Amino acid sequence: MLAPTLTLVVVFGHVPALSSLRLAFMRYNIKQPARRGFVGLDNFIHVLTDNAFHAALARVAWFLAAAIVLVLAIGLTFALVLNRDFRGRGLLRTIVIIPWAIPPVVSGHAWRWIFNGEYGALNGLLLQLGIIGEYRFWLTEPLTALSAAVLVFVWRFVPFVAVLFLGALQAVPGELYESAAVDGAGPLRRFRHVTVPAVAAIAAIALVLTGITAFNVFDEIYALTGAQEITRTPMIYNYEITFVGGRFGRGAAMAYLTGLLLFLMSLLYMRLSLREREV
Repeated sequence: MLAPTLTLVVVFGHVPALSSLRLAFMRYNIKQPARRGFVGLDNFIHVLTDNAFHAALARVAWFLAAAIVLVLAIGLTFALVLNRDFRGRGLLRTIVIIPWAIPPVVSGHAWRWIFNGEYGALNGLLLQLGIIGEYRFWLTEPLTALSAAVLVFVWRFVPFVAVLFLGALQAVPGELYESAAVDGAGPLRRFRHVTVPAVAAIAAIALVLTGITAFNVFDEIYALTGAQEITRTPMIYNYEITFVGGRFGRGAAMAYLTGLLLFLMSLLYMRLSLREREV
């Protein structure tokens, strides 16, 4: 019964992975097929000593830190609000999940229009409020462009994390909050001693998932800013090396190096998930 599924996994998963691993040890430029040959670890050494790759890692590290903090904080806030009993809660839950349902490319292009320096909605709003005196080109400045990319990612990923937190909050018996209130605990103490322990395990899983997704981000940033150097992450740089430059050997080496980082993060996620199930 498992044979069909295993066959698909091997054919479409393991075979391409092994083929890519073989390319990582070869000089394979699709624009120069005659120079194809075995180069050993040269591709890996070139990637590890590439200043552009180091810069891309620095950008994604900043992206990761900002995205994780904002996604967890806003997601938990939304979950706390949606966990309360009020009229229209079901409608609000539906509205909150909409950004997660929108394809990343679509959301990236929508936000690109909002941040446009010539006719963007953000410039128009800030100008009317008197916050800025003239239109700014947000997506051509290093700090604002990367911040805009973080905002787009947070806007799309917060609903998913909010649902995770909401599931954990709904599993907390209401009697715990009532007992804490009877014992004289205020809102802050109830949050610290009841809510935080209840969502701690889910928060750890959400942190790792957010980190993996943020490290892999490509669609939103590419649709938002294109192939600009100021927002070039390892995934975008790998795309440029492989499919724009045609250097499949070097691109495969870069893919395996970044894949190693994601593999370690995935192991952490699996351990946290299994621990959550055991609890």
